[in-house]
Amino acid sequence: MKSASIHFRTLQDSDPAQRLLAFADSAFMGFYAHVRRNARRITRLVIAFLPLMMLLVGSCKTSQTSGIDNIIAGMDDLRAALFPDRVIARDAGDYHPAAGYVTRARGYVEGNPSSLTHLTDQEIRFIFGEPTMQRHDADARIWQYRSGACVVDFYFYDQPGLTNESAVAYVDFRLKNDLIPGSAPRLEPVALKSQSKCLKRIAG
Repeated sequence: MKSASIHFRTLQDSDPAQRLLAFADSAFMGFYAHVRRNARRITRLVIAFLPLMMLLVGSCKTSQTSGIDNIIAGMDDLRAALFPDRVIARDAGDYHPAAGYVTRARGYVEGNPSSLTHLTDQEIRFIFGEPTMQRHDADARIWQYRSGACVVDFYFYDQPGLTNESAVAYVDFRLKNDLIPGSAPRLEPVALKSQSKCLKRIAG
C-alpha cells in the first residue's frame, strides 16, 4: 500500500499541469502572506501616490486635448494653454501662432465646444480664420462662420481688462434643417456631438 501511494505521488509530481498548479498556489499564498504583513505600509503608499495616479489617468486623454484640461482654471489659463508662445510675443507686435498650436487649439475646441466662451475674437480668428460675415447688433459684434451643414454665430462684447480684444459672450449653432426658410424654431440647443461636427466642418 505504501509503495502504491509513493507511485501515485510520483505520477502526480511528473504531471506538468499539477506542478504548475502547485507553483501558482504557492506563489499566491506567498503574495497573500506578504500583503498581510505589509498591509499598513501598502495602504500608506497607495494614499501617497493616489494624486499622481489620478494625474496620469488624466494625461491619457486623446491627443486632441494634449493635457490642456489639466491646467485650465479659467479664461486666461485656457488662452495661455492653447497659444503658450503668445505670452512671450505679446510685446513683439503682430502675433501669428505656429501651425502646430492652431491645429492643437482646433482639436481642443472641437472636442470641447463649451470652451469657446473662454476665448476672444483673436483666438477665434486664429482657429477658424476670417468669418464669412460680420455684423453689429447694439453693443455686440457678431461673426458668422458657414459650412454646407451648419452655421455658427459668435457674439462678442468688450470687457474690462481686454485690450484690443473682445470676449466671446455667446455661441449660436444652427444646423442645415434650421436654415430652411419657414422651419420651426429649435426648442433645444444643438447637441454637443453635432456642435463638434459643425466646428470640424468650419475649420476644415
